[in-house]
Amino acid sequence: MKENKKILVIDDDPDFQEAVTSILKSADYEVVTASNPEEGKEKIFSEKPNLILLDIMMDSLFDGFSLCHTIKTSKEFKEFNDTPIIFVSAVKEQTGSRFQFDGDEEGMVGPDDYIDKPVKADKLLVTIEKFINK
Repeated sequence: MKENKKILVIDDDPDFQEAVTSILKSADYEVVTASNPEEGKEKIFSEKPNLILLDIMMDSLFDGFSLCHTIKTSKEFKEFNDTPIIFVSAVKEQTGSRFQFDGDEEGMVGPDDYIDKPVKADKLLVTIEKFINK
């Protein structure tokens, strides 16, 4: 394992979880998955990930934004406020453009980076490398 670097993948698509887990494990990362925001919150505390890959739209349109803001700002998650979060979203694939949500305008703290689905393995790994060793 890359110095036991652990990545938490929070996404409601089991096929995406499986594909990303395979990519990350092949790069020697430890991978933990969660299928919804509530399970994700539990895994953050139990697994203490070094980085979080977070889907934007799960049960509702703003699940990812809400969870990201909570992790980055709440006292409950204070030991994880600086954990890098990378959004992964199929919005661009489905609509032709990225999600038009300005976290600052909405009073929310956004992710450290954003990757469009379908995820390309090399882009995913390069993006993770930017943040995982901070």
